[in-house]
Amino acid sequence: MKNLGTIDRIMRVFLAELCILAAFFWRTGEWQILLYLVAVVLLVQAATGVCGLYNLLRWNTCEMVKRKNKNLTAIVLVLAVIIAVLGGYGSAVLTRNMLIQDLQRFQEPYSQTMSGLEKGEKPEALASWEMMNSSFSAFERKYSNYRPVAVRFDGQFSGDLQNITYHLRGSKEEISQGNLSQAQRDLLQVEVIIEDMKARNGLN
Repeated sequence: MKNLGTIDRIMRVFLAELCILAAFFWRTGEWQILLYLVAVVLLVQAATGVCGLYNLLRWNTCEMVKRKNKNLTAIVLVLAVIIAVLGGYGSAVLTRNMLIQDLQRFQEPYSQTMSGLEKGEKPEALASWEMMNSSFSAFERKYSNYRPVAVRFDGQFSGDLQNITYHLRGSKEEISQGNLSQAQRDLLQVEVIIEDMKARNGLN
């Protein structure tokens, strides 16, 4: 027996859409799966007009909406499409910008490290390297599982992160041993990888 009124069902459609947008653009792993499951449940409830929780609580909102509007379905569909388009576009842009900003946070101490190496200032280069490595470690933790749409289908992204880690570690050893020119060459490889990643995914 149906126990969801029109407003209830419409709200479930919009909430399901928000869950799908959040899962696709903003979450990964268990949270992503959970959001998709919630969206499916909400859509089933909206389609059937039946809510199990309402049955348990003996709630029924079917009588809350007396007036029938023949255009209501069309309006809901239009609003759903608008939310999907705007929400999808907005999320894609925001997550792309977030990725670019995170890369820039890494590139600032990278530039400082390269400057110290060029000037032959080992202590300064080593201090900047520590900041650079800390920044990249935060970047790697964030994006090792989570993939913004901008790089989600980039099959080289994981390999790029591994290669950057490899060259960073190599440069640290070279700096510690006083081989500053070799450390520069190692770090130049990092820049090549990042620039290629940005060009490949339109992040410039």
